[in-house]
Amino acid sequence: MNIRIKDDTEHGNGTIYSFINCTILTMDNEDHYYPSGTIVIENDRIVDIGSSQDIVTRGHVIDMGNKIVLPGFINTHTHSPSPLFRGMADDLSLMDWLNKKLWPAEKNLTGEIAYWGTSQTCLEFLESGITTFADQYFYSESVAKAVETSGLRGFIAPSVFTNGSPETKDTIQAAVDFIEKYKGKEENTLIYPCIGPHAPYSCSSDVLKAVVEIASSYDLLIHTHISETMDENREIYELTGLTPTQYLDSLGILDQKVLAAHCIHLNQKDMEIFKEKKVRVSYNPVSNLKLVSGIMPFKELREKGILVSLGTDGAQSNNSLDLIKDLKTGVLIQKQQYNDATFISAKEALKMVTINGAKALDMDHEIGSLEKGKKADIIAMDMNKTNMNPLHRSVVSNLHSAIVYSADGSNVSDVIVNGKILMKDRQLMSMKRQEILKQTQKGAEVILKKAGLL
Repeated sequence: MNIRIKDDTEHGNGTIYSFINCTILTMDNEDHYYPSGTIVIENDRIVDIGSSQDIVTRGHVIDMGNKIVLPGFINTHTHSPSPLFRGMADDLSLMDWLNKKLWPAEKNLTGEIAYWGTSQTCLEFLESGITTFADQYFYSESVAKAVETSGLRGFIAPSVFTNGSPETKDTIQAAVDFIEKYKGKEENTLIYPCIGPHAPYSCSSDVLKAVVEIASSYDLLIHTHISETMDENREIYELTGLTPTQYLDSLGILDQKVLAAHCIHLNQKDMEIFKEKKVRVSYNPVSNLKLVSGIMPFKELREKGILVSLGTDGAQSNNSLDLIKDLKTGVLIQKQQYNDATFISAKEALKMVTINGAKALDMDHEIGSLEKGKKADIIAMDMNKTNMNPLHRSVVSNLHSAIVYSADGSNVSDVIVNGKILMKDRQLMSMKRQEILKQTQKGAEVILKKAGLL
């Protein structure tokens, strides 16, 4: 990256950057595309964007030649301390994985270890262009502290269980305490409090009713898992005579703003409820494949106008946290599922991890596309990398295809969140990589040894 600094004293105390010579994919409603564009940001917002010949540069001028510039990627489902459990329980079905490996190991988690595990997730997200993510886990204050340190934007949902968590027996109170601490402070912290009832099979009706009351009182997004496996569907049907979707709807959960992960085993009535209640779906293809949970019915959801975004899930069930790699996998298995090579274009796919992700979090007025007035959450991808060449930048569809089908997270060269440069030419500006890796390794060994898994 070549940096040329101009005198910007006339602009006051604000930080101003002009990114020039960009190949810009805005991902906005009009799908504006600038093969040679300029973006000007002041403090945390985009104040100008367009063809370079039409934009007056000011402030710190940064040459982004040979880079594709687009909105930061948005990951709508993960469990942030999860690198601590990476590779410890592979090749198992979901319920065996949970009951025999993951939950026993999680009992040994502490707030400090959760902080370092989350720090490594943030590091991996940053290095692969994820600027915003939706988390559901416990030790939420430790998670939030790590996210704040990283500079990323986090939608943090304390997990709620009937039988408590490794952190506390009263997960409802822990969630309320967290919400009270962060609600109304989002602009300063980049932490957006949510609430996360784990799943219909791990939360009683009383707990779910309490979640409804909390979500309504604080105007929160509910982040939960729905119909991840057929076993879940059978269990809930045996208890209630309803599908998980219908059960949650009967308790008022779906009358709130809901982000639902997985949503694989839905029937037609379930999908009609999703449509009516405007449930947002987070598609987690790699985790679903690895746990052999099934394949989400994307075509049926899309035909009903249900919003679909993309999530990695956690590193304990995915291993990788590279959202753009997961996007390719997710698109290809859907094409195979419907025997239709034309199903989901590269442009549609890219929207899943940008503007659709923002819509899933009620943040499309602020992030998810590059537009004047929006937050400056921006990434750049290096067009000189071998895996993206030859690249015909004059053909916008070729750029979409290069990102979705050829690229991976290592192609991301620069990351800006809320107007702050967090990574520049693959050099981290906000995180101490080796210290994070060292502390996460140490914490993981403590957990696994105590659980008898190491």
